[in-house]
Amino acid sequence: MAKVGRKVGYAERRANPLARFLNVLEGKAFAWVLLIPSLSLVSLFIVYPLFRGIRLSLSELELLKGPDAKFIGLENFKTLLADPQVGNAAKNTLIYTGVGLVTQIALGMAAALLLSRESKFIWAARIAVMLPWFMPPVVTAYMWRFMLDAQYGIVTILVSHIGIDIGGQGIWANPDKALYGVLFVELWRSYPFFTLFILAGIQGIPAELRESTAIDGASSFQHFRYVMLPLLKPVLFVSTILEAIKLINSPTLVLLMTEGGPGDSTMVVPLLAFKKAYQAFDFGYASAISVAVLIGISGFAMVYIRSVGFGKEK
Repeated sequence: MAKVGRKVGYAERRANPLARFLNVLEGKAFAWVLLIPSLSLVSLFIVYPLFRGIRLSLSELELLKGPDAKFIGLENFKTLLADPQVGNAAKNTLIYTGVGLVTQIALGMAAALLLSRESKFIWAARIAVMLPWFMPPVVTAYMWRFMLDAQYGIVTILVSHIGIDIGGQGIWANPDKALYGVLFVELWRSYPFFTLFILAGIQGIPAELRESTAIDGASSFQHFRYVMLPLLKPVLFVSTILEAIKLINSPTLVLLMTEGGPGDSTMVVPLLAFKKAYQAFDFGYASAISVAVLIGISGFAMVYIRSVGFGKEK
C-alpha cells in the first residue's frame, strides 16, 4: 500500500504544473543552471585572461614594431632563461619573499602572543597594531620614503644620534641597502596580517589546555611549542601561502619607493614584467615573464603543501 501511495503521489506531481516546477528545482540540473552566472564571470575574468597571457607568451608582440602578434613558440622563454636581468630579479624576489615571510611571521607571532593577554585596555593595543595594515600602500611608501630620506628623514636623524651611520647617500641611493629598506617598510606594513590570523587562532584554543599543561608542570615555552604551535598550524599555513603570493606577485612598495633602483638592485620579477610591458611595450616577453611567475608560485604552493603535510590525516 505504501508503494501504491508513493506512485499515486508522484503521478499527482507530474500532473500538477506547480508540482512539476518544484520537482525541477529539487534536481541537480537546476543547481548547475544556478552556477552559470558565476562560471561565466570566472571564465571572463580568470580563464580567458590566463589563456590569453599564455598565448601572448608564445608570441612576439612589440607595439613599437607593430600591433600584430607573431607566433614564435618558446623563444621568449629561451631568452628569459639567458637574460641576466631576469636572473637578478629572480634573486631579489627570493630574498624579498624569504626574508619578508620569516620576519613577518616572527613579529606577527610575538605581537599576537602579547595581544592575547587579558587586560583593561588591550582593545586599544590591538587597534594600534592593526593601523599599519589599514594604511594604503601609496601613503605607506611615500611616508617611509621621506622618513628614511638621507638629509631630512626623521629616522635617519634619530639613528645618527645613537651612532648608526647609514651613509651620506642614504638607504634609497645605496644598492646594498635599498632592498632591505623596502623589506623593513614591508615588515612594518604587513606583520599585522599575521598578527590578526595568529591571534584569532590563539583565541580559538581552549583555556582548559593551558590549565592542564600547567598542572602537568609544563613551562610556558613547552606549552607554546607542544600545544599552541600544532594547533596554529592550519592558521600559519593559510596566512603564509597568502602572504607569499602577495610578496611574489604584488611589488607595490618596490615600485613606489625605488622603481627597481638604484640600478636593478631592488628589481623583482613582477616589476620587471610590468616595465617590459608598459615601458618597452614588449608584451610578448612580459607575458612570458608573467607565466614564469605563475609557474613559480604554483610550484612553491605545491612544495609547501607537501612539506607541511597539510590535509593529511595522522
